Amino acid sequence: MGYQALYRKYRPKNFEEIAGQEITVKILKNSIIKDKISHAYLFYGPRGTGKTSIAKILARTINCEKNNEAKPCENCENCRISNSKECVDIIEIDAASNNGVDEIREIKNKVNLVPSELKYKIYIIDEVHMLSIGAFNALLKTLEEPPEHVIFILATTELHKVPSTILSRCQTLEFKRVPNKDIIERLCTICDLENIFIDDNALEEIAIYSDGGMRDALSLLDKAVSYSNENITAEDIRNLTGNINKEKIDQLANMILNHEIDNLLIEINELYNSGKDLIKVVEDIIISLRNKIDDATKKEKLNICSIIKKLNSTIEQMKTSTNLKILLEVNLIELSSTKDDNDEEIITNNQSIATPKVTEIKKNIPENNEEKQKDENQSTSQTNNAEIKHISKIRINNALAEADKQELLRIRQLWNNLNNYTFDRDYGAIVCDLIDSMPVVASKSYIILTYNYQSFVDKGNKLLNKYNDVLKNLLNLDHKIIFITADEWNQEKQKYITNLKNNIKYELIDENDVDDSEEISVQPEVENDDDNLIQKVTDLFGKDNVEIK
Repeated sequence: MGYQALYRKYRPKNFEEIAGQEITVKILKNSIIKDKISHAYLFYGPRGTGKTSIAKILARTINCEKNNEAKPCENCENCRISNSKECVDIIEIDAASNNGVDEIREIKNKVNLVPSELKYKIYIIDEVHMLSIGAFNALLKTLEEPPEHVIFILATTELHKVPSTILSRCQTLEFKRVPNKDIIERLCTICDLENIFIDDNALEEIAIYSDGGMRDALSLLDKAVSYSNENITAEDIRNLTGNINKEKIDQLANMILNHEIDNLLIEINELYNSGKDLIKVVEDIIISLRNKIDDATKKEKLNICSIIKKLNSTIEQMKTSTNLKILLEVNLIELSSTKDDNDEEIITNNQSIATPKVTEIKKNIPENNEEKQKDENQSTSQTNNAEIKHISKIRINNALAEADKQELLRIRQLWNNLNNYTFDRDYGAIVCDLIDSMPVVASKSYIILTYNYQSFVDKGNKLLNKYNDVLKNLLNLDHKIIFITADEWNQEKQKYITNLKNNIKYELIDENDVDDSEEISVQPEVENDDDNLIQKVTDLFGKDNVEIK
């Protein structure tokens, strides 16, 4: 094959060529010089930081016949053999695809065989966290007391997935993210050797995007060479990565600080339509806001820190949302519209300027400001955990007691109307939460809603009154709601079917008459025949959701 990828062509051949891992390199070099080599090492850290490269360098160095100052001589027979692809004494294993007990047993069977050509037989097991529990157990004894001629080098990006029994048998070495200056320095050296013309700003963009991974940086440089006809510019790198320039990011950050909602939405829409990664955009805005803190007043610092926290929360929500763009827009509207009445100035471009008034987003919703404010004050009070548990049991019971399929279909049809209010200043954030939920049971007075994530269920149940008020105002639904996870709903559904089969029915319970500690019981009913039972269950849940045995 004529062309070789840059990250392969310029893989470090000795410890001196390793960038950004000074502590690990020093430990390993001193171990070799002082002849205190461990029988097992475990390298852990982010991807592309040199774990496999150092493992190979260590394997070659300890097998070198001369081994001057912990550096392979490259001239002896052992160096020649260890550099060869046919070397049988340096065994690399990818645990991602060889993670079973059988593969580890094969190692155990061969480990006692002396090296064919080198001084040491080295086993390099990459992505070791991918091994099965059985494979880890099979490796334990061999890893603890291997023959003198065998050394294990394990590597992983996810240390928390490696059993403590394995960790205790290895010398663990942490690999840090490679600093940007080291990445840029290495890229400059390679560009000089390859006659690649690249701007300094482009090198900085590559370093930032690679997030401490040297391999990622070299792969991006490789791509940029193919993309650009002549000189590689920062704009070329941004086009390849989907990033936007710093000036645009600072502009977006200032729009948030200045409450320029309309302009902010226009910019977000343009970025989305041009294929930019919105999560990365928010991450960059956070960095821009962080840079403004140093020159801010105490009040300004508190304001910026509050915004950063909310943006971090937005990123977490975006990672699990199916309506990523809408969620971001709603959160930015809510964020940009929040302003302390006493705030007169905010920081922009390291200078204080007057804050413009908040732009209103109007919707055709009946307004009665005095009553609305009163209702919001009442509904925002959070429900405590004991009350949630108490109310949840009752509302699930009551919804199932008078479950009405036609009412459920009507409510699901109304649910689509919530999309009309996703940008509403007062209701937008709550509406987005409701859109992600699914009505699964309804009666004339109750609705059971499911979420896939427990965190959303907890949030919704703490603000039940607020969600009820929004449904009443927007959809004219005067129902009491309760949130449960999809898994919990499957359990409740199965329990409901079992109770029907055992001729047990659900009775309505008054929420105010039952003590928190009381158990909710269901009462025996007159006997149902199988046909009636099947008909009742399929009517309620739908034929596709019921398995008849």
